[in-house]
Amino acid sequence: MQQFEEAVKAKTTVSVVAPRSPGSAPVAYDKLSEQQALLAQQIAANQTTETDPITAYKKRLAQLKDTGIINSGGSAEKTPQLMNTGASGEDKNDINQYANNGQGDRWRLDSKPEPPHSPYELRAGFVIPGTLISGVNSQLPSQIMAQTSQDVFDTATGKHKLFPQGSRLVGTYSSEVAYGQARVLVAWQRIIFPDGKAMDIGAMPGAVGAGYAGFKDQVDNHYVRIFGSALLMSAITAGVAYSQQNQNTGSVYAPNAQSTLSSALGQQLGQTTVQMITKNMNIAPTLEIRPGYRFNILVTKDLTLSKPYEAFDY
Repeated sequence: MQQFEEAVKAKTTVSVVAPRSPGSAPVAYDKLSEQQALLAQQIAANQTTETDPITAYKKRLAQLKDTGIINSGGSAEKTPQLMNTGASGEDKNDINQYANNGQGDRWRLDSKPEPPHSPYELRAGFVIPGTLISGVNSQLPSQIMAQTSQDVFDTATGKHKLFPQGSRLVGTYSSEVAYGQARVLVAWQRIIFPDGKAMDIGAMPGAVGAGYAGFKDQVDNHYVRIFGSALLMSAITAGVAYSQQNQNTGSVYAPNAQSTLSSALGQQLGQTTVQMITKNMNIAPTLEIRPGYRFNILVTKDLTLSKPYEAFDY
């Protein structure tokens, strides 16, 4: 349309007529050059196609058929619903969550190798071996102490001593133990060098030599208290039931004040005792780690030092 208006405003003369139907005679153009005449005919043909509603409908219908939204019969097809293949709460073991999902080359990573920040660096993924000095009991939370059992050297060359043997380790453990749990969660927070220097290491987890998280040594499930409480509860329940029995020998029961008082007293004492014993049956196991337990600290962040360890160099 813009080109058509430019052709009308040109110095040549154009005879503009009213819009015609597709069956009418073509529009006549006077004193146009050959190039302008071809351009005007093309624009007029496009305008005729756009203004004719039947032609526009057929053209749009053909486009919808090509895209597959409308089938050859003319009815609209239902858009298929995409299934959520991600790791949801109902389907966590769906292997499709590890697919590429159309996000470029799945075998290409944008990360590049990074050199060490310092020659005296212990990279994440290595371990610091240690030995417990104080024990662990999961009944109450507390801090624990340990010490490194051997020298720890840098990652790149293994020649620079970073943490000497005998460095003190300070950490804490979790006292929240669920029924059936056998390992206690331990986090190490600080290293104190033999010469008095200290370094904060955040909260790095402790693990056994095989790499399993948490410490496991002795587990007290309190079976004696649980089954003893069950036996005592059954005896009390039987006593309460026996106290409620009819003590008269006749066929007609006539309660008196003594029988009514003993019945109420036995029932209340039974209910109170049962509630107290039930608490002992819900007791959690106690986890105990004895002193001398050997473990490893899993380094989860790069530990960078300015120089190798030298005693009293500050």
